[in-house]
Amino acid sequence: MTQYVDRSFAKMIAYKRIFTGALGIIGGAVMTVLAFIQERALSPLFALAIVIFVGGGGWALRDGLRLRRELGS
Repeated sequence: MTQYVDRSFAKMIAYKRIFTGALGIIGGAVMTVLAFIQERALSPLFALAIVIFVGGGGWALRDGLRLRRELGS
């Protein structure tokens, strides 16, 4: 049986992914700047947090933009 998803719901999900993806990338950039401002070496956990923020944000942003393109608007 084929299931359909409402277009408006899919658009809402796309916008949410674009928004959270952009925030993730911005958060990773802010964390990187803060690490250099405080003039201390990056701890491994802090570096891992930056990688997770930027990687997850990039993935969500890419997925949101792909979904918007597939919806055609």
